[in-house]
Amino acid sequence: MKYETVPGMLIENGIMTKSFRAGHSERIVCPKCAGGKTREKCLSVTIDNDEMGAVWTCFRGNCGWKGGGKVGTERSATVYNIAPKVAANAIKPEPHRPEAIQRGDLLYGFFAGRKISPETVDEFGCYSTKSQAPKFKDVDFIVFPYLYRGELVNRKIRSTCKQFMLQDKSPLPTLFNIDAIQSPDVVIFAEGEIDVMSLHEAGYPQSVSLKDGAPAKLSEEGSDSKRFYALNTHHELLSVVQKFILAGDMDGPGMVLREEIARRLGKDKCWLVTWPQDCKDASDCLVKHGPDVVRGHIEAAQPYPLEGVRLVSGETLQGYLDLPPPRVLSMGTANSNAKMKLPGDGRLIIVTGIPSSGKSSWTMFEMVHLMQAEGRRFLVFSPEMQPFQEFLKACAQIYLGKPTMWGRHLSPETKIATRDEIAEAGDWLRGKLSFLESDAEDTAPTLEWIMEMAKSMILREGVTDLLIDPWNEVEHMRGNLTDVDYISRSLQRLKAFGLRHGCNVWIVVHPTKLRPEKPGQPIPAPSGYDINGGAMWFNKADIGITVHRPTNVTEVTLWKSRFMRWGRRDTKFSISYDPETGRFSDFDLPDLDENSE
Repeated sequence: MKYETVPGMLIENGIMTKSFRAGHSERIVCPKCAGGKTREKCLSVTIDNDEMGAVWTCFRGNCGWKGGGKVGTERSATVYNIAPKVAANAIKPEPHRPEAIQRGDLLYGFFAGRKISPETVDEFGCYSTKSQAPKFKDVDFIVFPYLYRGELVNRKIRSTCKQFMLQDKSPLPTLFNIDAIQSPDVVIFAEGEIDVMSLHEAGYPQSVSLKDGAPAKLSEEGSDSKRFYALNTHHELLSVVQKFILAGDMDGPGMVLREEIARRLGKDKCWLVTWPQDCKDASDCLVKHGPDVVRGHIEAAQPYPLEGVRLVSGETLQGYLDLPPPRVLSMGTANSNAKMKLPGDGRLIIVTGIPSSGKSSWTMFEMVHLMQAEGRRFLVFSPEMQPFQEFLKACAQIYLGKPTMWGRHLSPETKIATRDEIAEAGDWLRGKLSFLESDAEDTAPTLEWIMEMAKSMILREGVTDLLIDPWNEVEHMRGNLTDVDYISRSLQRLKAFGLRHGCNVWIVVHPTKLRPEKPGQPIPAPSGYDINGGAMWFNKADIGITVHRPTNVTEVTLWKSRFMRWGRRDTKFSISYDPETGRFSDFDLPDLDENSE
């Protein structure tokens, strides 16, 4: 695989500059050493004058990281993603014949009723045409061309009465008006083409929209992925935008769309528009109140309400209260589901347990369950499960409930998955699971690298969960920090990352070496305080879980739950593990929760 652009090369090496223009130089915090204790901007980055390459150097004495390259050089990091390659199968539309393109009273009258001028209509290349299809014989349609890099890639076609809405077959997923983005300063997201044109009319040319508008609700296939494929197409451009103004519809579907776009783009970059009470969207506002009122509401956009930030404003408070309640996710067995739930709004989940206790197996089982039952999408960093096909094999076994190949540990009665079943499992995993690994001998998988890659995959593929298993396989650049200070800072960064992107961060971490209370007794189950730097793990975790297998029974303990909606602290339940399939199931055993009523 090769770098296609300079921004792509820089981003995949964890380097985020304010600009990617030719000849740009900038000093930023080094992603390898984090700038030391003072967060010094010690990494000098320079982009070549021909925009075909870049070089960087860290000037901190105990780091000295250097790098660079040209467009076309090999990548040092790879995301193994099982997502459909939509762009490769895109069909370029056949332009309408010149005689079928009409620009007259019908066209300009349609937009005049929406207070959009002929100049704006012509600038967007809109026109009217009469359908020749038997189903729509002689129906008048308005055509909205989608251009990308000056070429026609799609057309949205709607009848003048909005009874029929059509578009070209299998188009390249693009944002409407994407070519108008000339600066990374501010981009406005609206819900439809007419809203984008209304914003342009009001003086905001850098406005875009998704081709399929807003969903009634996010589908079970993982954040309604097809609707958001255009974010993948333009991810390099969108990743450097400094501020997004979300100016979509104020109805239920519009709010759903707004929340998912904010999650993917980064809530810290997003500002929210509240339209007047008698208006649903930008078009309504332009028609009823004129361009000055549209501008007033765009300029009055408020920052996305983040955890821990409470602005004293009636509109901001109401906007926060209008947000959907925090989502909770089901567990993989009935017994566990009755005891606890998992967060769905971007929290830090810590899983620990003594070696060979089943903590990774349980986490993988819950991961497959969440992909299947809750539509979650995982990005996994798990060096102990390389090559990544081994991880896929384990996930496929959980999904199928059958081993994928024969082994001496299997009983003679065991049924092995067929080739067709394995193919079915692979198709099911496509788009739900991505695997992250670094294949460069001189580039270690640092926390900064993992977070930058995760940010890119949230934008491109709608990833909802990041799994790091285990923590000790990350290359930790402590600098002058003590272990405790470094762990505290790292976990705080991951918590902020999770909240900002609505992405759960799962960390599987080993405890310190434990001994039996008395000789001959089993090793006790560890808690959050038994991890190296234990106080920090306990304090920073939103959910803390111990998986312990002293006998053939797996015990799961919830030692930290920041909110009661996830479960009560010190809740414990038992489940059974099947090593042939990797599945966990309920045990018909007495309740092990000593505090239960």
